[in-house]
Amino acid sequence: MDRLGKWLAEKLGTAPSSIEPLASDGSTRKFFRVRLGKDTFVVMENPGQPMENDSYWNIGRHLRASGVRVPELYHYDRVEGRILLQDLGERRLQDEVSRDRDETRILEIYDLVLDGLLVLQLGGREGFRAEWCYQGATYDRRTILERESSYFLEAFLQGYCGWRGEKRILLKEFDSLARLAEELAPPRFLIHRDFQSRNILLDSRGRPGIVDFQGARLGPLQYDVASLIVDPYVDISPETRGKILWKYLAKLEDSAGISPGDFLRGYPLVLLHRNLQILGAFSFLGKIQGKGFFLQWIPKAFIHLRDLLEKEDLPCPALRRAVEDVAPSVLAP
Repeated sequence: MDRLGKWLAEKLGTAPSSIEPLASDGSTRKFFRVRLGKDTFVVMENPGQPMENDSYWNIGRHLRASGVRVPELYHYDRVEGRILLQDLGERRLQDEVSRDRDETRILEIYDLVLDGLLVLQLGGREGFRAEWCYQGATYDRRTILERESSYFLEAFLQGYCGWRGEKRILLKEFDSLARLAEELAPPRFLIHRDFQSRNILLDSRGRPGIVDFQGARLGPLQYDVASLIVDPYVDISPETRGKILWKYLAKLEDSAGISPGDFLRGYPLVLLHRNLQILGAFSFLGKIQGKGFFLQWIPKAFIHLRDLLEKEDLPCPALRRAVEDVAPSVLAP
């Protein structure tokens, strides 16, 4: 902490009055809130990860210049793996929705969130450079297979549930689903790739800001909306989730001329893969990395997946069988 204090004194021109550690969720990064009189800043520390830090710095500065409400980035020390940035506050969208159960108010908040998302998706792709991306520049079939469906199979089905079904058949089905998803939802827009309620902060005026953007890349338009709709951190009804989606579709048609029909052709497949990613991530973080916080959200994410498979006519009989196989253990009281 002494080393951080000295660094801050050098960058800010005076020593901070306090440095408080903040929660970092699933990341290995560390965050601190820095107080300097009435002003506050945030420091991100991620030593030994220069490629990821470069992505955070370059993508963040690009998004800010594109009109996306992300934190302003002030200083980057690549050797120390440290970035000084604007403090967007502590009010997560998750907390706000949990406190306010009025649907009208919830929809008003999401209305502003969707406005910000469209700026990212449409405006942010202009001038976006592939070399900024540290985990691949495009959300494509390979990404789907490695980081979503196989992640789900290995971390959730096998690791968390202890499933011992026929892996070969499931992998073949996953490959077909990934090919179809790439065909119906091509990667032509900028996506955040973790656009959910814990990565959206609200200021004192209720304006949403976006954090954890270092994984942005070109991807399907449907992906970030799917992340928002299937978000297990918020307890809102399927009807309200549907209204949020249709709000987005109306805004998308007005701003980009993309019809709901065009969007919805690939949406169920993208929603499916995002749901698989969530379950894989929660299982890996909770069971392998010992971050038990994430385990509590697995049953809700699993219910979302099962409901989706029941509602949509998706070509995945092997996945359906696997989901039903593990349902009793996942949903056991």
